[in-house]
Amino acid sequence: MAARSLPITVSTHVARDFLQNAAYFNTLPKVLWEYISNSLDNGKDQQSVNVVVDIYGSTVRISDDGMGMSRQDLQNFFRMHGENRQRQRGKRVRGRFGTGKCAAFGIANCLRIDTIQRGRRNVVELRRGEIESAKDGRAFPVNDLTVDEYTNQTDGTLVEISEFNIKRLDVESATHYIQHHLSRYKQRAHVVINGQECKFNEPPARAVYRVNPPNEIAQHIGEVTLLIKVSPIPLDLDNNGIDILSHGIWHQTTLAGLDNKEMTQYLFGEVDVPALEDKEWPVPAFDNTRNNTLNVQNPVVAVLLGWIAKELETVRRKLVEEERLRRQTEEAKRLIDEATRIAEILNEDFLRLQIDFEFARQIAARKGSTKVASSDGSTEPLPGGGEEPTKWQQTGAPYGNGIKGATPSSGDTPRPNGADLNAGSELGSPKTSVDRSRKPKQGLFSIEYRAESVDMHRSRYERDSRTIVINLDHPQISGAFNASGKNTESRQFREISYEVALVEYAIAIQYERIEQDDQIQAVDALYEVRETINRVAKRFASIM
Repeated sequence: MAARSLPITVSTHVARDFLQNAAYFNTLPKVLWEYISNSLDNGKDQQSVNVVVDIYGSTVRISDDGMGMSRQDLQNFFRMHGENRQRQRGKRVRGRFGTGKCAAFGIANCLRIDTIQRGRRNVVELRRGEIESAKDGRAFPVNDLTVDEYTNQTDGTLVEISEFNIKRLDVESATHYIQHHLSRYKQRAHVVINGQECKFNEPPARAVYRVNPPNEIAQHIGEVTLLIKVSPIPLDLDNNGIDILSHGIWHQTTLAGLDNKEMTQYLFGEVDVPALEDKEWPVPAFDNTRNNTLNVQNPVVAVLLGWIAKELETVRRKLVEEERLRRQTEEAKRLIDEATRIAEILNEDFLRLQIDFEFARQIAARKGSTKVASSDGSTEPLPGGGEEPTKWQQTGAPYGNGIKGATPSSGDTPRPNGADLNAGSELGSPKTSVDRSRKPKQGLFSIEYRAESVDMHRSRYERDSRTIVINLDHPQISGAFNASGKNTESRQFREISYEVALVEYAIAIQYERIEQDDQIQAVDALYEVRETINRVAKRFASIM
């Protein structure tokens, strides 16, 4: 008689499962948000949660004044793929896959949790080495440091992450990420990172469209309302698109396939679809990869995205037509002409500065052994000693000892050999040749007048296109424009336009210097802003 075979069962290698799920949390912002959102989801009834994040040295500490965890709660917390305890109690929370506890090990080697609930304190610690040593695939222990210690401290939890595997803890990008996620968190929350309160101001909207789905769509996604908002300025990637929520929990921001189409960069909004959370399907609506996207194979998601795409396209086409008609008006044409005049003056200055920038790099290269990248991709000898002919002549005040004002220029007085480079025939030498392998940033400056609402700055700089935008709705500019009878050639309007463009240009030049690998200090940048304003203002004055 044949031996009876053991039944085949599904099992898991716990340590490998734990670390594979940790790999989804591969940045500091993702890790922080996982533990911050855990704190926000575990507040006491009818009370907002205060979360304090301290990032110093090689340690991150995330503390809250929520309900804390008992020893049994800790046991549930460390159960892989366990159901969220708040969901079990009927509370709508973000967590659903039971994998967030491993987030720290996406970028670090040690996780410690210090938690207090109802006068009992528990402290546990888990280290990567102990996880990796669990090679048999069975459950591995979490180290108890304190067990049910009596305390009079208030409830709450402290998560401490240390021994990082990443080179730098970027606090600025992490704060930005948390602020954007909090903007979509529809419950009360108060989060402070390194003493800075996380606040997010939603972009202003110059138009809002409220759309309800037709019956054939509503039978799939429910009776929901889609809010489509139109920003007065182009939006960054984090804000551009429709936030898809379910019971106030954010799951994705999307343009539903309309990315990069004309005027879509002005669109944002939201829609809350409870059906995503309320229903179960063979093909789920969500996944556990933390990539902030819904599963397009899910039937409700597919219908929802198709409907959003249709409604966004309707608004987009309206905006395109409005922009086309606006540009055809006589007022718009006059503003374009005025913007062109301003741009011509700025670009005269910029072309001269490009020569100076290049020569400054060449001077830096001459002082050391490192070759310095230039701006046009070729190689040529430089002036300043030698017997080889060059196309250049050194002019201007020489570089001094770093003290501004030591060698000032004055009017039309000829300037001695120094930092400026003009066309000429001064001799140079091959040793001063420069490696010109970098691709230059193309394009000169352009100016645009746009109506961007009274709440926005009077001007801004779009670095990718080197465009300076002047906000016609800003009170200072609109006041001058209206007072002149909307005459673009009036002295009042031209003076304010030139001044605004000049200040923005002076600041933009410093961005250009940094991008071209100039080694500049903050004090030098501020000095150059003042010099640029003074120099170009004289040019403006000569044509007024």
